[in-house]
Amino acid sequence: MIRRFYHWVIATSLLAAAGAAEAPSRPEVALLERAGQRVQQFWDELSSVACTENAIQEKFNEKGKLVLSSRSAYDYLMSLRWSGGELLIDESRLPINDARKKPPEGALLATRGFATLMLVLHPEFQPSYLFTILPDEESSGRKMARVSFVPRDGGRSPAVLELKGREYPIAWEGTAWMDAASGTIERIQAHWKKPDEKIGLEMLASDVHYGPVTLRGKNYWLPDTAAIEVKTRHQHWRNSHQFTKYRLFSVEADDKVETKQ
Repeated sequence: MIRRFYHWVIATSLLAAAGAAEAPSRPEVALLERAGQRVQQFWDELSSVACTENAIQEKFNEKGKLVLSSRSAYDYLMSLRWSGGELLIDESRLPINDARKKPPEGALLATRGFATLMLVLHPEFQPSYLFTILPDEESSGRKMARVSFVPRDGGRSPAVLELKGREYPIAWEGTAWMDAASGTIERIQAHWKKPDEKIGLEMLASDVHYGPVTLRGKNYWLPDTAAIEVKTRHQHWRNSHQFTKYRLFSVEADDKVETKQ
């Protein structure tokens, strides 16, 4: 199914399948420009990317005790294309192993769409957020620039939640870690600022780490791990995703044309 690029999809028994603002103030303008160029490069240059996805799905009771868990692996494919000035994304998963015992249908949380979280830094969406430079943070012996972001009133969202045939824009608020010199995004931690009370969500949070991947002789920073956490009044889910073996995918060239170890 082709989905608009900003779709963030969550499916559970409860969550069924479910203009321009002011430019950011200095001194973050240059940093945001570099980050925006990096994000735009990925969306403009890579039309179809495949990888191996390993997922852990967990459900907890009201006391925080683990009551259900499942491990699975997939061939994951994400295809991008432009149509009428709008970027479209098609995500698909094919299981590559069978669970020994599948949990009751709808008991666990199925999450996808977090690859689009970096669109918060895309030039098309930056005007929808207010960015603030935070103190640098040291990681692995080097300093990382940090930028916080909060949604502006009336701004566009790069993600929506589909619930019972309706779409609810997700107002992401969070922090991005990036290399100050290149603008390469290495981590984005975000949460839904104020979910609509009609949805019944108390929390939706994500933490995505990005790592270097070489495709077509160029380095791209793609999702390495992603942690998604969702809470309602009586239920709590946590999903962990790991992505490996990124490769380009092309139907015109017998599907797989280039791989990374």
